[in-house]
Amino acid sequence: MAISKQFTSKKLSALLILMFAANGSIFDAQAEQTSVMPLHYVSEKAISSNPEVQQAWHAFKASMYGIDAARSGYLPTVDVSASAGYEKRNYGIEDEYNRNTAELTLGQMLYDGFRTSNTVKRFERIQLIRYFELLDQAEKIALQASIAYLDVQKFTELVELAENNLKEHEAVYQQIEQSVGAGVARAADLEQINGRLSLAQSNVMTEYANLHDVSARYLRIVGELPTKGTAKARLSDDAIPITINQALDIAYKSSPNFYASLYNIEAQKANADSQRSAFHPNVDLSARYGMQDRDELGLNETRSEARVGIDIRYNLYNGGLDSANLDQAYQEINVAKYQRDQTCIEIRQNLQVAYNNVQVLQNKIPSLASHKESSNKVKYAYKDQFDIGQRTLLDVLDAENEAFQSNRSYIAALYDRQSAILTMLAEMGKLLDTLNVTSDKFPKITELTDDPIALNADSICPKFDVAATIGRQAFLQKKKQQDNAYMTVTAMPSYLTMPAAPVETATTFADDDNDGIANAQDECPSTPAFTEVDEKGCTKYRSNTSNVEIGIPFLADSSVVRPQYMQEIARLADFLKEHPNKNVEIQGHASLEGPALHNRKLSEERASSVAEILIQQYGIAPNRVKSLGYGVDQPRINEISVRANAANRRIEAVITDAGSRPAVMKDGWS
Repeated sequence: MAISKQFTSKKLSALLILMFAANGSIFDAQAEQTSVMPLHYVSEKAISSNPEVQQAWHAFKASMYGIDAARSGYLPTVDVSASAGYEKRNYGIEDEYNRNTAELTLGQMLYDGFRTSNTVKRFERIQLIRYFELLDQAEKIALQASIAYLDVQKFTELVELAENNLKEHEAVYQQIEQSVGAGVARAADLEQINGRLSLAQSNVMTEYANLHDVSARYLRIVGELPTKGTAKARLSDDAIPITINQALDIAYKSSPNFYASLYNIEAQKANADSQRSAFHPNVDLSARYGMQDRDELGLNETRSEARVGIDIRYNLYNGGLDSANLDQAYQEINVAKYQRDQTCIEIRQNLQVAYNNVQVLQNKIPSLASHKESSNKVKYAYKDQFDIGQRTLLDVLDAENEAFQSNRSYIAALYDRQSAILTMLAEMGKLLDTLNVTSDKFPKITELTDDPIALNADSICPKFDVAATIGRQAFLQKKKQQDNAYMTVTAMPSYLTMPAAPVETATTFADDDNDGIANAQDECPSTPAFTEVDEKGCTKYRSNTSNVEIGIPFLADSSVVRPQYMQEIARLADFLKEHPNKNVEIQGHASLEGPALHNRKLSEERASSVAEILIQQYGIAPNRVKSLGYGVDQPRINEISVRANAANRRIEAVITDAGSRPAVMKDGWS
């Protein structure tokens, strides 16, 4: 059954909006007054009103009173008791009389086997647990609010895209309908576009349904409806660590969830120490003063009594209760340790996945953008060709749908990458800092403890780069080489292309890097000019060496160290092992071509790659190796050319004695 052309996209949109208005419109009139809601706004709004954050906040406040209750064990106790009553008996001189008594008692703990001090310590640790649980909950809610904000923006764009796609289908439908009426086109063409038009209308309804659902989630998390005309969120790539290992280092130093698990272990240890106090004697100071107006015989004789003394109590046997409590406390410590290990594993997994998603989407977006542009061009070209009879209606509709899907995939990838960045920051415990979300109610850790936990996370949570083990890096490297627009065999020096089997004859001496060592004997094929080399063509290190350039010619826009240049890094590692009192700072530099901010990040990645190889493959202690990127600040040749780009794209190693700092570099020279 044909769909009437009167059923336009405007009517469909109006119908859908009325449907949503009945269930709670996503465009609330009052909410429209706010035109801009950046991520820090929605995060602060959610944190200030979300019930889960408020629950964590009051749990933290309750822990403060637990410390006060524990500290009361240090203070004296004062009790007063009094009684007045009528007594009657059938013996003695007085058989009926009134008796009145009063007594004041004072007690002070002198020694309780350190039960009180350990109980105080336990509740102080519990307070820190609640503090980090509060921060963790705030990070989670900020993440949920930010992703909800991005989802509303994403599906708002997708609704607009689907509506435009529907308009294109309606235009084609009207064109074919007129052609059929004029006898130019076939009726089968109208039936064909009728089905495609129904699919386009279904796409609009699907996107509206998605927008409705994410808006309802936004309302639940943030506490208000999203508005029209909100500013698009754009996260800077500066927040992305260069490597996954750096991201894990940050997580283990900043993750509130991880620190909550660490303080849980300390709380359980303090509990065990408190239970151990049962095997010690209790020593108390006691004082008492009392009086009564009748004696034991009932005679009217006022008596008073006072006592001051030290009371010692030592339990010899209570059925094994104390031993059972202590054993239970030890097992609770083990439980807490395994909870910490589980937290470690979860952080490592979640951060690996989020970090990898950021990188994968970053590499996919250019391809999706190219697909989108190509699909749009094909769509318009097919329309023009259809008008002159060179394309069929099916071709036009297929091109239209492919353009719609490619645009949808591109938009979704842009927002999904931002969501992945947010997830990565939350796993590292850095989301609130990045979004500049602060709460005056939340204290600093230094306000709660003078002795925060310091740990070596490597011994607890070993780091692994999953991506490096599955061949993805090799694939990406190959892709970059294929996409490399600057470096060709004819444009670059021959040593940068590294032919697999250089050909030499008895009468030809080939020395591509001009170090005096023939290519056939040169194990370091890109040693920079004027560098002192050994008989194998590699940099010669001396005990007073302070600055050398490591011959690693990077491909354009790449930070991957190719295998044929690993020998130079191995020589530097050997030197550091021979001189354990030496440290090194790996300094990365980039060519002047391209944006300065991108080149600085690229130089940091190059320096970090060399530093990671020194640490992970050659076993140099991390505290002896630092990496720093200078970007385009210190070029060797101040120009943009093939020769200058190759010279400026370099790595330098500044070697210093332990405890000293590398000299400031000027004009590219030490």
